[in-house]
Amino acid sequence: MTAFVNPVLEAPNVLEIEVDLGVMREFGALLDDAVLEGRFNCTQPNWASDIRWISPDTLDAFRFFQARFDRLGIAAHVRPWLDINSCVRMYSGFLVTRSRCDAPTFHVDWQDTGNQAFTLLTPITDNADEFGLLYKRCDGSVAVYPYQLGKALIFGDGFIHSTQPGRSLLPVALLSFTFGSDKMEHWPRIALTAAQQGNLIRLPDGHFLVRNFDDPDALQRVTLTAPAEAATRQAAAREAVSPTP
Repeated sequence: MTAFVNPVLEAPNVLEIEVDLGVMREFGALLDDAVLEGRFNCTQPNWASDIRWISPDTLDAFRFFQARFDRLGIAAHVRPWLDINSCVRMYSGFLVTRSRCDAPTFHVDWQDTGNQAFTLLTPITDNADEFGLLYKRCDGSVAVYPYQLGKALIFGDGFIHSTQPGRSLLPVALLSFTFGSDKMEHWPRIALTAAQQGNLIRLPDGHFLVRNFDDPDALQRVTLTAPAEAATRQAAAREAVSPTP
């Protein structure tokens, strides 16, 4: 629950870790739009780029990300900072693609959570060095972090960052996870970011939030128990809500 500074990057609440390239290659199949259809949601923020955030829309798609989150051993890197009951909770997983960025959009993912939530970013494609990450050091100066296959950034509260402006003939793809405490008492601050991203979001207590088709601003709390192939947002919204054991 304590803030920290990375002495190499000279920035707050950010770590660089190694990730298994064998696991990372398994995400390559998701770069085909035909594979994504019906299982994933694509959104585009109003930024000066063609960036797309691609996230699970079904339970089986969520499980695909969860299994690889576990195999990459990401939880161990943030456990020392988290207030948890039993586990580090993955809230969602994403593919992030873009082929152009015309201007920076500096932002933070997490603010005033007490480092109870984190984001991971790491490249999937080998052209990611054409779009590095701009970030602000503790003294306010801007630096560039060059993405590298096999390396990932994990960052929490107050890490100011942006896509580096540039263009690529082929889309650059990154993998992203959001994760953190499994205690609901921290959710109000975490939700300011996590509840805005995607249609299927896991809560700290293990339940899911499902976005309403008719009202995109409305989220319904559910427990998903249906078979994976039936656990679309529509099916989830019809399920009875019951406590998770």
